[in-house]
Amino acid sequence: MAEFSTRNIIYDYDGTFEGFLCCAFESFTLREIPANILNQKDFQPGLFEHFNIITDIEKANLVKKSIQKKMNAETLVFLEDALLTSLKHKEMFMLDFMRIGYKTGRKIINMLADDTVIILTKAVKQMTHEAHKFTGFTRFSVHGNLLIAKIKPKNFVLQRIVPHFAARMPNEKFIIYDETHNMICAYAKGKYVISDISDIKIPEAEAKEYHYRNLWEMFYDTTAIEERKNPKHRIILMPKRYWSNMTEF
Repeated sequence: MAEFSTRNIIYDYDGTFEGFLCCAFESFTLREIPANILNQKDFQPGLFEHFNIITDIEKANLVKKSIQKKMNAETLVFLEDALLTSLKHKEMFMLDFMRIGYKTGRKIINMLADDTVIILTKAVKQMTHEAHKFTGFTRFSVHGNLLIAKIKPKNFVLQRIVPHFAARMPNEKFIIYDETHNMICAYAKGKYVISDISDIKIPEAEAKEYHYRNLWEMFYDTTAIEERKNPKHRIILMPKRYWSNMTEF
């Protein structure tokens, strides 16, 4: 098998998993390792040549099938999760992971002595842990016939938490706004879309909503047992960075 050569070129793509797989397709086809792979919204012209990778579903599907065949389906899910992390240069780690995986096969996912594998594994665990936290710490407000929630995650957790709320509230219409990454998810009638958003103004909640918030705060305070209050323990279980968008604080 021909070796890869490094090249001072930057791949930019649309930020989707299929787009990343098309970057991998080009890298493996050309046998080259780019200097970086960047989401188009983060790309800024620099000294290096850049290569705009167009998302091609057929190419992406070919790469998906090859990952499932050479590695396994679990590895494909792992790579999807890796793209949702906030890890710096995650696409380059993912590309390196794939190069190793095509050589080693299905055992790649457990090769925790390898630096690339352990870095990606740690990032995916952090993303998964944060997504789990937001299934409990996300608070919706009533705006007419619409529920709206704001979150400030470190990772791109929308894709992982929306199925949870869609299952719990299948007949509601709701929006979750990711303030960190300026992304929004809109759900209605069993379907949802996630997209970037450049400008959004969340409307003020109705008076009825503030009434319920006050009731909730009152319930939260009155059910607390003074002698059992343990602020340090509460911060461990419910880190302060979640508090700004929670009704009870």
